[in-house]
Amino acid sequence: MIDFTRAELTHFTINFVGNKGLGEELTMSDKLFEFKDDFVKETVLRYFTTPFKTDIYYQFKGKVDVTLNSVANFCEDIFEAPKTFVKKSRKVAEHLYNQSLHAKVKGGEFYTCYFKDVVVDGELCEAIGFFKTENKETFLKVFQHNDEFEMDCETGININKLDKGCLVFNTEKKKGYKISIVDTNNRNSEIALYWEEDFLNACIKPNGYYHTKNFMDTSRGFCEEILTEENNVAKEDQRMMLNKSASYFKERDKFDLKAFEKDVLVEPELVSAFKDYRKDFNKRMDLTAIDEFDVSQTAVKKNQKYMKTILKLDKNFHIYIHGRHDYVENGYDDEKGLKYYKLFYVNEE
Repeated sequence: MIDFTRAELTHFTINFVGNKGLGEELTMSDKLFEFKDDFVKETVLRYFTTPFKTDIYYQFKGKVDVTLNSVANFCEDIFEAPKTFVKKSRKVAEHLYNQSLHAKVKGGEFYTCYFKDVVVDGELCEAIGFFKTENKETFLKVFQHNDEFEMDCETGININKLDKGCLVFNTEKKKGYKISIVDTNNRNSEIALYWEEDFLNACIKPNGYYHTKNFMDTSRGFCEEILTEENNVAKEDQRMMLNKSASYFKERDKFDLKAFEKDVLVEPELVSAFKDYRKDFNKRMDLTAIDEFDVSQTAVKKNQKYMKTILKLDKNFHIYIHGRHDYVENGYDDEKGLKYYKLFYVNEE
């Protein structure tokens, strides 16, 4: 959890970073920005910090190398000597400009901030923020003069939509710092990694979110690649296992592999098949097997779109399943020559 209740914005600069590949300009300021009043300053603080709500954390890749022009380097310099803030913020803007080569990368204002008294996961620390505005919107302004009205248009920034942002917290330095990233304009596959990798050179930190996501990806892959009709597994059974796996995470704060095998996989053959698949999956994805970890509900919610909560049986029935898969049984009726589902419940609403 990130808490800016006590936070103070102490240093702030604005630069303009255009698209270098298209010959656009890089305009840099040589002094700190001065806010005209506290209202503007508080509005900017809220605009930059509100989007950072999840437990998805990143870290800089590899070790900090003082010989390289990297965001990790510049952050270390600023944390150690805040008086170098303006100089280093110009270096960061220049670094971003050098990564802005693809034709579809939009130019925009680039802001660098230094925050005091930020709380991240219960720890009080400083933080450095990098933010970029790429999209402008048109706003109507209405003026009243006695009983007459005037209307005008202005182009500006929507403070409810942050395009790109990054917070680097002065903690876990030896592990590449703890970082939170926002990028709402990364849907274009050609430039999806421009902010996260090209500019920041960051990767997801191995925490509860990371482990939950990876295990849920493994479970989904097992259902879609192994529990198939080619392996004599009906689609309904595949969906049931997929939903059962998802429900396991929704209902728990801690993950334990042995409990997962007992409650979800159940059958020894499935347990053995899953172990083999997981070993192969981890090897392909270069993952380390973690058998116990904190469950991240953020990761669970992001995986909901892959879960099939409706069983469609022929053209006669649709069964909606929202949980308690242990209350659902399926089988085959030899006399009728048909498959069936048996549902158990306590109350009818």
